[in-house]
Amino acid sequence: MPFDMTKVATGPTAYKINWETINARFKEYKDFLMEAPQVMDPERLQFLHDVYTEYNGEPVVYIRARLLERVLTQKKIFLDGNPIVGTLTGTRCGVYPYPEWNVQWIKDEMQMAKMTSLGEMKIPRETEDLLKQTYKEWKGRTCIDLNNKMFKDMFGFDSHPYHKAGMFYENVSVASGSGIADYPKVLNHGMRAVLDDLKERLRNCPTTLADKERFDLYRSMIVVCEAVIAHSHRYAELVENAAAEETDPKNKAELLEIAEICRRVPEFPARNFREAIQSFWFMHVCIETEQMACATSPGRFGQYMYPFYKKDIEEGKLNREQVVALLKLQWIKHMELAEYQGGSYAKTLSGHTGQTMTIGGLDKDGRDASTELEVLLLETQIQARGIQPTLTLLYHPKLSESYMGKVVQCIRGGSGQPQILNNTAVIERTLARFAQYKDGITLEDARNCGNYGCVSTGICGKGSFITQEDQPCLAKIIEMVMYNGKDPRTKKQLGVETGDITSFQSFDELYDAYKCQLKHLFTVSRKHSDLSQMARLQVVPSVLRSVMYDGCIEKGMCEEAGGTRYPQVNPIMTAGIDAANSLLAIKHLVFDTRKITMEQLMTAIKANFEGYEDIRKMCYDAPKHGNDYPEIEEFVQQYYHDVDEIHNSIGPDCFGYRTPLDAYSLSYHNYFGALMGALPTGRKAGVALTDGSVSAMPGTDHEGITALIKAGATAIDTVRYGANHFNVKLVPAALEGPAGTRLLSSLLKTYCDLGGSHIQFNVVTSATLKKAQEVPQEYKDLVVRVAGFSAYFTRLDKGVQDEIVKRTEYSQAC
Repeated sequence: MPFDMTKVATGPTAYKINWETINARFKEYKDFLMEAPQVMDPERLQFLHDVYTEYNGEPVVYIRARLLERVLTQKKIFLDGNPIVGTLTGTRCGVYPYPEWNVQWIKDEMQMAKMTSLGEMKIPRETEDLLKQTYKEWKGRTCIDLNNKMFKDMFGFDSHPYHKAGMFYENVSVASGSGIADYPKVLNHGMRAVLDDLKERLRNCPTTLADKERFDLYRSMIVVCEAVIAHSHRYAELVENAAAEETDPKNKAELLEIAEICRRVPEFPARNFREAIQSFWFMHVCIETEQMACATSPGRFGQYMYPFYKKDIEEGKLNREQVVALLKLQWIKHMELAEYQGGSYAKTLSGHTGQTMTIGGLDKDGRDASTELEVLLLETQIQARGIQPTLTLLYHPKLSESYMGKVVQCIRGGSGQPQILNNTAVIERTLARFAQYKDGITLEDARNCGNYGCVSTGICGKGSFITQEDQPCLAKIIEMVMYNGKDPRTKKQLGVETGDITSFQSFDELYDAYKCQLKHLFTVSRKHSDLSQMARLQVVPSVLRSVMYDGCIEKGMCEEAGGTRYPQVNPIMTAGIDAANSLLAIKHLVFDTRKITMEQLMTAIKANFEGYEDIRKMCYDAPKHGNDYPEIEEFVQQYYHDVDEIHNSIGPDCFGYRTPLDAYSLSYHNYFGALMGALPTGRKAGVALTDGSVSAMPGTDHEGITALIKAGATAIDTVRYGANHFNVKLVPAALEGPAGTRLLSSLLKTYCDLGGSHIQFNVVTSATLKKAQEVPQEYKDLVVRVAGFSAYFTRLDKGVQDEIVKRTEYSQAC
């Protein structure tokens, strides 16, 4: 299916878009994104102050609704030449602060450089002054403040030192956006229908005390639905005014058509692809405005948009090249969205906004669900080379050869997209996860799965991960064991006393100490997490998001309270391979071969291996995960099994269910690595930990890609776990021509047949990456795969850059 983008200008003219300039406009917008610094917009801060003052005494859910209403109806809006209208803030590439979750960064980091997805973010003086005022107003009232207060009241000690030491990351200190909203509801029925239903429910709501929360939620939902409609009408008026002053007839016609579209959607159902893409975008940007955070994902965009696409193609209103041109402009809108919630959060996510589109998979009857529009999504990514939205393929053997050829072509392009999820494993674990719920789950719903944010999965439109657990660092437990529960950096006794490591007489004694320390960490982090959900519900209940998930309206419960049909908790954990490899290194060097004593090892580690390069080499050369050595991989499997057992021994999640661990890294491996000393793996202090959850420690997988694939596929039980995360680096030459397509298809089939859940590829040489570090200005557009997301390499933290460079690169299947 070749694409000739010259056909954009010579194609159908049913829509009044000025097709002659559309390709040039994309280039202009992309160039702007590559050069323009992002700026923090002050408007929301002022609205926050005003609304909380004006509506003082109202239920918090109602105040939150009025806050979103104020932003949508009073923020500055503007036109930038893109026929898809709507921005997060009143400035291009603007960033809103969300201090309701945490304000400490305002005090600690005001004068520090601040990085987002597109590079450095600027804070104007006016915004600085408002931030300082906001800090005074919100200090002690934020989500994390309340969370920590409740924990101390309950357990008698402060949990924050665990966060500072890198034991876990306090999840509720930042906004979260994990989930796939029910976009088809608005596309096919319109927001007016939702609003009418809510008004009817409010009129019929019993006026008993038992229904007070339902009553308040319906009032609040009506406010935000009306605000969403008013928001689109504001754009209609703005565009009409611009059209009245426009003298170019083609541009004038385009503006008048945009205005007409904004008058219709999202208030009423979309009638064609042009209206559908604008309706989707309005809903997406409004949801992000409520709480701009990682993992508000569009879901199966290429499937629910397909009927609109098919209709326009069949009626001759658009050609395929014009659709790609429109999608590229949508890609620009996604990339403009950004967040900043403090330096530590920037380091853990590397600017990832998690706007993931899921392609492939099965329909409700078990048939291949892929569409021609999804092929165009892949082509859009090939041409746009964007970092958002990111594409995820739900792989299954029913996908056509031509479709897979397009997938390989996209991966070959070097942007790391799409990442691959094994559809069979995802459905199986979805069925297992929700079987414990009161009403269980239907097979049809399980097949309607999708990827949220990085590599997590859930049910499209019916569930979300807005409730998350604190993210533990499993490698940190190695330090707890080595130092008898005392953090070597902060000097605080955070773990339990499991004994002097030099006194251990066997590996079993060492491993028992590790499991004891891990149970203590999970006891603290999971209870802190449960209380964080109470804090989130009390301080920042989401209203529009609750409108957009099946179950919340019917139950009269917001998302945070468990209102969705399939409420989920997302416990991300990082650095399992570092922990397993550390344990294996000690076993091999101290207990099995007795090459060194525990005293010698600890002396070298405390010295960060300075002067002990011989011991460091022994640690680095010790057998490690990723080489398909049976004894090693069996221990890794046992290790992850034990982690899961210990996690669940603490009890159910905040909704009362067993919650599977999500094993992946985002960029937590870099954040935690900076807080840790040397490890028995040979890794030195401050260096990023191993990416993913089943990836090999960079440079230690030396038995070939087949061995790596087998080790990665079997390391984790991908049904008991909610996710795994696996990075592989290939040189571009490995995927050239038909042989390259066969290679990648074979690797995917082998990996999925062995039960692997997630895999993604960087197709770039280490030499290219090193060159980009030397002359970043020449590689601004270089996209790499970090975790379950792509990023512009030169905008990444140096620690993440170095970790990607060190990953083993493969040139052939062997």
